[in-house]
Amino acid sequence: MPTLIAKRSTGAAIALAAVLGILIGCLLAWFVFSEHLPAHYPQAALAPIAAVLSVYVVIVALSLGRTEAPFAIQLSVAIVGALLTLVVGAVLIEMILCHYDRYACINL
Repeated sequence: MPTLIAKRSTGAAIALAAVLGILIGCLLAWFVFSEHLPAHYPQAALAPIAAVLSVYVVIVALSLGRTEAPFAIQLSVAIVGALLTLVVGAVLIEMILCHYDRYACINL
């Protein structure tokens, strides 16, 4: 009887980190901007993108070195993944901000 074996790979960890980071960042953006926290605490507007990056870095850092691929390749793929995650997260966070503050909208 065949069995499925989950292999630990850096690619899967990067994909998981990107999805969870964007999801948590968007949920935090929804909370921050729906409660209008930046009006009282301007630094609160940076919390969603910081959450995206923090979740990504923690998950990827815990998964590096678990595969047999060279570390330099793993690190370069992780950095490219971080940049893509930040871009996608920033666009989605801006869309959420635009929903709650029409004067903060930019043409994407």
